[in-house]
Amino acid sequence: MSTFWTTPDPRRAPAAAPAFGVPYAVPAQVSPTIGADTFAGLLAAAVTVLLGAPVGLLWAAVAPRPTAVVDDDGQARLAMPGSNAFIAGDGFFLLAVTVAGIIGGLLAWHLGRRHGPAVVVGLTAGGLAAAYVAMVVGQQVTLEQAQQAIRSSQPGLLEVSLRLLATQTLVGWPVGALLGYVATSLVRER
Repeated sequence: MSTFWTTPDPRRAPAAAPAFGVPYAVPAQVSPTIGADTFAGLLAAAVTVLLGAPVGLLWAAVAPRPTAVVDDDGQARLAMPGSNAFIAGDGFFLLAVTVAGIIGGLLAWHLGRRHGPAVVVGLTAGGLAAAYVAMVVGQQVTLEQAQQAIRSSQPGLLEVSLRLLATQTLVGWPVGALLGYVATSLVRER
């Protein structure tokens, strides 16, 4: 039996053909540049801060307010000193900023998931600033009317303006944003 086998000519062989076909090609992950990542983080923070004022107005609209009685001497005192309205106001604030944070975290993941950790840092810093803006805006909504009613010394009932007593609730926004971001990334990875 004769064989006519010779070594293959390297000029005629395919350049990079593997022995068992073409392997599964994994697409290369494109990572954003540092500038694009920083811009995405700053944009996330700026948009989050801009949402603070509407959330503060929402808080002022839905939170219960304590009532005060202005007597004939122009002195104001709470109508019901044991009222839970102050605690309820803090609870409504915590609920409003946490829901806003969760929604922001969900949207940030969908829009900025291709970017690095700057989006998460922007959500956290922007969420804290947005909660502060919401607190200031919500407290200013009826403050002037309440002060005017007390200065006029007209006896009667008036609603006291909101005041956030538990300032620890300011972290509700960034915590909600991080929870929304992480939960969405865990669900989508599966």
